[in-house]
Amino acid sequence: MNIIELFENAGIYRENLKEFTFDDTVKVQKQFEIERTQNPNLNPSLQSNLILAINEFPKELLFISNNRILYNFFAKKNHSRNRFSSDNNVSVGLDAVKSFIERFLTEEIDSFFNQKMEQNRFDEIDDFLVIKEYLPQKSLQILNAKLFEKCDFVLNKLDENPPVAETISINFIRHRSFYDLLTHFSSPAIDEKVKLIYAKMTSTLVNFGIKSEFLNPMMISMGNYKALDNDLASTLKFNKDQTTANTQRTSSSSSSAISTGGMIALAIIVIRLILLMVRCSNT
Repeated sequence: MNIIELFENAGIYRENLKEFTFDDTVKVQKQFEIERTQNPNLNPSLQSNLILAINEFPKELLFISNNRILYNFFAKKNHSRNRFSSDNNVSVGLDAVKSFIERFLTEEIDSFFNQKMEQNRFDEIDDFLVIKEYLPQKSLQILNAKLFEKCDFVLNKLDENPPVAETISINFIRHRSFYDLLTHFSSPAIDEKVKLIYAKMTSTLVNFGIKSEFLNPMMISMGNYKALDNDLASTLKFNKDQTTANTQRTSSSSSSAISTGGMIALAIIVIRLILLMVRCSNT
């Protein structure tokens, strides 16, 4: 549990909340005791930190309580936009909010990044990074390092050249969410990793089964990475456009063939039905 979860459970939020009162600290103390009956190992610093935040960092806490993405993330809720009124905007500096999150909520962010990276849920991280400007730099650096590790894992797996059945662990390179997330950390080093993945997948060292399974969807998805290197950016865009066009042409041809085949089959069925009816009428 983090201080925003305790804040939520204590019922401190109220409409047009613009400042905290002594009653709010009492609510924190009472709620903490309730939480501790369910979890005796709850760290007492949770209570003291929220009270500290109320007393010493009220603007930062109010800012988070009025920011839908930040508040829902830390409170582990899904309150609608109606809950967060623009009339309650708090004037507080970006660095102050970032420092507040770093002081009280870093562990929650790092845990989220670790879990979602292990699950390859890059889409969820990408959605959260819409508020990237408020996140601690150290947490972002750790996430960046984990993305490097993912790229290296893909390269090592391709070096092994395994059968397709053993490539499920790198299936994420087929999906755009991986490249959208990489874009948040675009750099010459990330550009190089993307180049290497592309080069490995198109080399003769990778077996046909892997190419068949991965190459086309990877080319289309990889085109969403915003490279710093202009040549790489042009190559990725060209590959995406060409592969998309080829896929559409193939799909169109297949649909046409299926349509023609279906008509022929239907005609055969009708003819056989007519013949059957003729036989029946003759008898």
